[in-house]
Amino acid sequence: MDYPVRVYGPNVYEILLARVLAAIGLLLLAWTVAAAGWPGTFAVAPTSASGVLVGVTGAAAMAIVLAGAGLRQNGAALDVGLALLAAVAVTWTATGIADSRGVAVAAGAAMLAALALAWALRRAALRARYKPRFFSLRQFQTFVQVADTMIDGDGREAIDPVDVAVRVDHLLAETRSSALPLIKLVMVLVEWVLPLLVLRPLPFSALGSNVRRTAVERVIGAGGLLRPIARTLKVLSCVGYYGNPATMRQLGYVPFDERPRAVGVDQSPAHYPDPFLQPPAPAP
Repeated sequence: MDYPVRVYGPNVYEILLARVLAAIGLLLLAWTVAAAGWPGTFAVAPTSASGVLVGVTGAAAMAIVLAGAGLRQNGAALDVGLALLAAVAVTWTATGIADSRGVAVAAGAAMLAALALAWALRRAALRARYKPRFFSLRQFQTFVQVADTMIDGDGREAIDPVDVAVRVDHLLAETRSSALPLIKLVMVLVEWVLPLLVLRPLPFSALGSNVRRTAVERVIGAGGLLRPIARTLKVLSCVGYYGNPATMRQLGYVPFDERPRAVGVDQSPAHYPDPFLQPPAPAP
């Protein structure tokens, strides 16, 4: 059975992840307040370093709470929140072991467990939403945002960027070419390197539409070594969008077989004698 490649509505993993993130954020905020108010009991000895650690923990809590308020809208907050959570979890555990603070060690271990749970739910949510055949989950997310950026229909697009990405993913999965690994490499560069051109240390798929468009415009206008990246983004986006039957209908394209002048026309190939083929010599 060929399961659908995407689901537009929230799936059960996304709903569960949102609730888990809300709980993690509130617990982190509570730990931040306790560690700041009673450092000798709940945290390491009060120093400038411990103050920074408590502050970063609070920042992780706020980012995770924001991400839980809208997973698809606040993807950047989720990336930042989980990265900060990983950093503070390791730091709390290490400092707790160094200072023989059992409460800090337990808090760090709980943060690591929460991080593992959130990461597993996020991956399950993506797998329930997307089932790409060629791209990885992250690469598919990247190309969805590429299609959203490259196809500018002023709100009148015939199909959704997800449908564009699905069509391209299926076409590439059925293609045999030595250039396929390079296409995947382009998606990696777009996701992690392209945002640096606009001074945004975030994944491309987490950027806003205006920033994404600025980054793509800089790649297209740069030329040189970036020209193959720009050409790849253009070709894939156009193939996925203009090759879709819904887009063709919106543009007014009518297949030849459906045109009035083609109805009843014999379209079988004609055969003509080869003018360069010499007839056999007559027998004597």
